[in-house]
Amino acid sequence: MVIDSHRTASRRRLARLAASVAALALVSTTFATSGGASAPDRRAHGAGSGGEITFGLENETDTANGYCLPRSQLAISGIQVAAAVYDTLMVPNTKGEYVPYLAEAVTPNADFTEYTIKLREGVTFHDGTPLDSTALKLNLDTYSGEPGAPQSAPLFSSFLQKLLVSNDIVDDLTVLVRLTQPMPQYPSYLYGTGRFGIVAPAQLNLGDECATTMIGTGPFVCNEGCWTPGESTVLDANPDYWQEGYPKASKLTFVPVPESAQRLTALRGGELDVLHLDAAQEILQLDKVKSDFNLVVQKPGVREVRYYFMNSAKPPFDTLDGRLAVAYAIDRDEINQISNKGLFTLADGIMDVDAPGYLPDAGIPQFNLKKAKALVQKVIDATGSFDVTLLADTSDPSNVREAQIVKEQLEKAGMTVTLPPTAAQASFINDAIAGNFGLFLFRNQHGGATNMIDVDLVPWFGDGSLVNFGRVEDAGLEDALQAGRLTADINERTDFYETVNQTISENVYILPMWYVDWTIGSAKNVKVKLPKLPDGGGKPLFVYGRIPVLGIAKG
Repeated sequence: MVIDSHRTASRRRLARLAASVAALALVSTTFATSGGASAPDRRAHGAGSGGEITFGLENETDTANGYCLPRSQLAISGIQVAAAVYDTLMVPNTKGEYVPYLAEAVTPNADFTEYTIKLREGVTFHDGTPLDSTALKLNLDTYSGEPGAPQSAPLFSSFLQKLLVSNDIVDDLTVLVRLTQPMPQYPSYLYGTGRFGIVAPAQLNLGDECATTMIGTGPFVCNEGCWTPGESTVLDANPDYWQEGYPKASKLTFVPVPESAQRLTALRGGELDVLHLDAAQEILQLDKVKSDFNLVVQKPGVREVRYYFMNSAKPPFDTLDGRLAVAYAIDRDEINQISNKGLFTLADGIMDVDAPGYLPDAGIPQFNLKKAKALVQKVIDATGSFDVTLLADTSDPSNVREAQIVKEQLEKAGMTVTLPPTAAQASFINDAIAGNFGLFLFRNQHGGATNMIDVDLVPWFGDGSLVNFGRVEDAGLEDALQAGRLTADINERTDFYETVNQTISENVYILPMWYVDWTIGSAKNVKVKLPKLPDGGGKPLFVYGRIPVLGIAKG
């Protein structure tokens, strides 16, 4: 019943998509014939001449907090949309570095307790206001939760407040950030895995409407009514974008299609121009017809890890015995073979292979049903039960299948498992934040894209973080995280993060499952031609199932 309900909803969504694409074609014609002062200029530089692109997303972002970025609960789909509207101060490149993007320069002092952030000149927000030091200070104050700043109840970045002394305006384009301690990896927070886009003051000051009003400096503009939650986000090319000749497409429409099979069908049927996939069975299907499409597959080193998080604040997972019982009960290889047809590589730990801290064997307990049964009985003898609430994003049937297999394996070990009814991605994350779970199926990236992985770890496992979903409190882990944060020496940093990796695996705060080969597929006539990063910053990095959209075009 649940799956049928989703399929019906998806069919309705795709029908509306087909209608909206047709409508967009009419709008496009009207725009072209009516002219507009900036249109000829854009065409002269190639900007806005790349047609209209429809991009199928795996899900919809949380609608309550929407795109008010400091409060947003952005997973990959939300970050993909945000990247079209909001630029970040820094971005990662293919060399594993963070380089200035919307910032012209980010310069630390000798001991990394101060950073001077200088903005590019002449950049404007979509409402025509300048990107200046006043706007930047407001963003930095908001992201760090400074009292009095608008939207000062940040989610992902909440812990930054205790590290901040002040954000001070130096001149029209420069802000000086003073920190309570050395933070050689602070530049990674100016990207924030794509979550820390710079937002116009006009949006931040809107109160609750900040969630639905999107004003950035990015390549695409959200005009009034652009976002219909659950259906589409329709963005127009920014005629005043600061990178000459970009964006290439004239219009970009994001459509959430949670079922992977429906998304793939829509691409093959021409309703979508681009999609991203993390479901192995659909990736394999797409690969069979790859001569008909363009495919980009996430490479080892920048992959997410599929893993199962345990709630360490509640029985039975407030003890190592309870967590170990799950690790011994789960046959990772069997689940990978059934769910993914063996496509994905089993994870060696919480980090991908290029991360400082990666270990070929981080100490993950291996499947052993006899040991699992013994530990389950030990917990039951001590507490009277071994009940597990298993939480999964069930908006895609592939997740439902996986959750059912996990449930069966845990029950074989003697656990009592409850699988709650359907949970969409947004409500799933709400439950994770609230701690309404025992074990939940998650997916994230915790290092590999760059050599600065503080931002990939501390928010998710650090003391006091609102997104430390597992309520992990481990003095040894916290010490290693803080030591990794403080040092600028990459060798020392690697040693500390190896300890982090090993501590997480051996104490089973999570159970790593496999590396996710995110795949981006597109029609043959869709190209992605990206400019090199400004000021010799190198090549932009495809990471985390997302693709930079400023260079997407047809033709």
